[in-house]
Amino acid sequence: MRRTLIFTLYILTLAWLLLCVLCINTPSGKFWPAGFIAMTMPAPLLLNLGFLFYWLFGKSVRVLLPVAVLFLAWGFYKRGFALNLLPGKAPADAKTLTVLSFNVRIFNLYEHLRPDNRFDLSENSIDWVKNFPADVFCLQEFYTEPGNKIYDSVGKIWKGNGKYAFVSKSLVNGIGGQFGLAIFSKYPIVNKGSIQFGKLTQNHGMFADIKMGEDTVRVYNFHLQSMSIEEKEIVDSYSSESQVKLMRVKQLARRLKKGFMKRSAQVDTLVSHFQKSPYPVVIACDLNDTPYSYSYDKLDGLLRNAFTEAGNGFGATYNGRLPFLRIDNQFYSDHFRIVDFKVHTEVPYSDHFPLSATYVFRRK
Repeated sequence: MRRTLIFTLYILTLAWLLLCVLCINTPSGKFWPAGFIAMTMPAPLLLNLGFLFYWLFGKSVRVLLPVAVLFLAWGFYKRGFALNLLPGKAPADAKTLTVLSFNVRIFNLYEHLRPDNRFDLSENSIDWVKNFPADVFCLQEFYTEPGNKIYDSVGKIWKGNGKYAFVSKSLVNGIGGQFGLAIFSKYPIVNKGSIQFGKLTQNHGMFADIKMGEDTVRVYNFHLQSMSIEEKEIVDSYSSESQVKLMRVKQLARRLKKGFMKRSAQVDTLVSHFQKSPYPVVIACDLNDTPYSYSYDKLDGLLRNAFTEAGNGFGATYNGRLPFLRIDNQFYSDHFRIVDFKVHTEVPYSDHFPLSATYVFRRK
């Protein structure tokens, strides 16, 4: 009786996992619950490991089932926890490209982002970017204010550093401050453009064709639809009184639904653009989605993910009270081989951690 019950629970776990796989390939615009279901995928993946160890220690032949699932679903396991123990190494004569991606949270422009109204957080953030030894810098939630002693970020990062710059503006305020995305490059930018998602959102994408000797690389930088959810709202939804809790959960669900639907459409727009690229592609992005989402899966099905190929551990990129949240990514085409990847958890200036990756051009 007990064995039958456990086996039945395992079959239900497999059905749950299969449903998640189906939903992760379904845009929320076609079936809005898909985003919610796909987001639960870590649960059946962990349960599969639990059954594996249970039957392994029980010396049951049924252990072969979760072992087979572990093998078949290994790509999904790697999205949550990467293990690349052997460090990559670039040949001495190899051509490399180091890319930094960082959601800079408008360099803490507003007072509520700076404890005790400390401008040093803004200055330190800009200085850290300026001094980081990358070839290409992709910045989301970017802000620059020409002539401002603190917030002239383009002037500080670009001028005197031999970097080429492209700022894709989504908004300009009354004093000339520019909000949007930015790409800085050590190499010449020979072509560039913006990718709009419509008039009702400031989220968008950009690209720059970067000339490196005889090679040209197309670098994309984009920021998908924000969830518009504060971490405090998520924490409070667990600790509130029942009636208030229900109301907050409903509010969270509505916002999540809206975000899932918008991001699925936005990533389809981006994919149709980079599939036409005449050059090798590197993508830096704030997806605002977990690795178990349609937007991540769409990119992962066409490109390689820097974290899963060269990272280690959970790779969390969110600097806050939501552990293991990895919403910032770099993807790259098969024209490259990745030799290094790092999430810079030592950098405290934003609610996102920067991430850097070094790529080697594959020999022709």
